Amino acid sequence: MSPSSVASSSTGSDGGYSDWNDEVELSTQSLFDDSLHPTPDAAIQHDATKHGFDLRQRHLDMYQMMRLVNLIRKEHLSPEDASRIPSSDPRLTDDALLAPVIPDDPLLQYSFDDAWSDGPSEASISVQLSHARAEAAALRSVIDTEEPEAVPRRVDNDSHYFDSYSENEIHEIMLKDTVRTTTYGKFILSNPEIFNGATVLDVGCGTGILSMFAARAGAKKVYAVDASALVGKTREIIAINGFSDVIEVINRKMEELDLPEPVDVIISEWMGYMLLYESMLDSVLDARDRFLKPTGLMAPSQAKVLLSGITGDKVHGERVGFWKNIYGFDMSAMSKVHQAEGLIENVPHSEVVTDDVVLRDINIHSATPRSLDFNTAFDLTATRSCTMRAFLTHFDVFFELHRDALHPGKADATKSSDNVTEPPPITPGPVSFTTGTRGDPTHWQQVAFLLKEPIELAKDAHISGQFYCRKSSSNTRELDVEIHYTLDKTAERRTWTVQTYTVR
Repeated sequence: MSPSSVASSSTGSDGGYSDWNDEVELSTQSLFDDSLHPTPDAAIQHDATKHGFDLRQRHLDMYQMMRLVNLIRKEHLSPEDASRIPSSDPRLTDDALLAPVIPDDPLLQYSFDDAWSDGPSEASISVQLSHARAEAAALRSVIDTEEPEAVPRRVDNDSHYFDSYSENEIHEIMLKDTVRTTTYGKFILSNPEIFNGATVLDVGCGTGILSMFAARAGAKKVYAVDASALVGKTREIIAINGFSDVIEVINRKMEELDLPEPVDVIISEWMGYMLLYESMLDSVLDARDRFLKPTGLMAPSQAKVLLSGITGDKVHGERVGFWKNIYGFDMSAMSKVHQAEGLIENVPHSEVVTDDVVLRDINIHSATPRSLDFNTAFDLTATRSCTMRAFLTHFDVFFELHRDALHPGKADATKSSDNVTEPPPITPGPVSFTTGTRGDPTHWQQVAFLLKEPIELAKDAHISGQFYCRKSSSNTRELDVEIHYTLDKTAERRTWTVQTYTVR
């Protein structure tokens, strides 16, 4: 496992996904007087109490809200005049009103939709953001129109997802991933004191490999659950290996499952590209909340998403440079779609040119589905002078026995009621793996995000910004990513760039 530095990341409780935001104070001027307030919330509350105008009660989209704030400030509107402006007012479509009246106005950075852009980004990037989203949408529409018109694009996301796991090929790829499979096997088979006699739930069991590891480790009962059509083969595999009396294969969506008993351990290989692609962790958390005993164990127990900067020589050459000369013709227009997508790549470690920062640290015992949409401030430091052409994400996964979770109140050796000393719980060191460039290649690879324009880095230069990630509104199995970044965080007037991507 490679060491990683943590900078400006939300690593506390997963109950909220913008913990950094709670620590930031942004002096904010009232919309209707000259008073200053420590936060946007305080300014909005002041205006609601003193002037009877609550900005939070206006049902406008993000850009209409920004235009309204600038309109009020520019024309010095009264609270009564501002209250009478309808959402259909043509001024709320005027892009000229996206330019801030007050430089770096925190009200233009305020999140009225706390599941997405709820971080303190620079007000000066709002027009860039609008253009970036429009451009990304246009690029994606080009991709979509290349599909035959008679074939609708993934309307039923779940059916498409489960159908994809009905074929042999994807399971062959996963089983041949020795980093993935041997790590699970090592954790399960090296902890018989956890699995021996335990009731186990395997979420998304596939071919049943994890269920058979658990049975071999001594589990008395394993519920192997999968919603794909592969389960017939899974039952056959389990019977051939002599585990039919221990493993019960259930063909059902996790959310529709009902078990006759709680379980001691939940095992699942739920990770997708950039960790959260496919949104399978939501189903695992549902299983945890409904079936795991209070002293039960989640395996894996923790996962981290990390970000770095790379030269991008390989991915840029293959995805962009290739199109510049095709049999003597310039077809570079074909490469633009790659600037709107996260690219699944195996990147050589020699291309990494910054340190790593943790974007999201997920405790599987306490995470919530809502916390899986997140935004995080980042600050990367260049390790050498070079040209940076892409950001890169990877993830690390940990299997660890949580002493308190398994044995509340038994952190040390204790005595039972008959005065016989009980040994302390066995807590071996964590078993883990990385999908980063320092580790052995995995089928997850890494996800690269190409920059529209390369960045020339000097050694020790800083690339800082904000990283947003959420489930896609058009397909909840996919991810929408938005990256705001700037090169010189100490400059008086920073130049921000905004790019949006889809991971699919």
